[in-house]
Amino acid sequence: MSKSIIAAIVLIFIYSCKMQPNGKLDKPEHHPMYQEVIDIHDKVMPEMSRIHSLKRKLKALDVAESERDSVLYLVQLLDDADEGMMSWMATFDEPQDTSLRLNYLKEEKQKIQKVSDDMYHAMEVSDSYLQRHVNQEK
Repeated sequence: MSKSIIAAIVLIFIYSCKMQPNGKLDKPEHHPMYQEVIDIHDKVMPEMSRIHSLKRKLKALDVAESERDSVLYLVQLLDDADEGMMSWMATFDEPQDTSLRLNYLKEEKQKIQKVSDDMYHAMEVSDSYLQRHVNQEK
């Protein structure tokens, strides 16, 4: 038998061992708390575009020198919220060891809730500032 035929047979065997009877790839079971963590993430993740929009609006403002620090603070608040989400997503990885999952997911739920709170706070104060600034210009 040629080496390529043997390699193909080995690959098919490995792939078929990972298949379920319905033809889907076998996925590890998630702890029930996993969905709670993901639900928090999924609720706040779409707000990332709003964070970016608010940053653009703040940076585009023509404000007096006395207001410049306030604008820079708000932009930094939005940047920190953005970075919080990016960092959380980069490090989130449910352990394969089932004995570690519950504690890990409890910690991650707290972390993503803080990310969510930080994002909503940054958006709220930035929106408020922009509305006041727009009303002052009228």
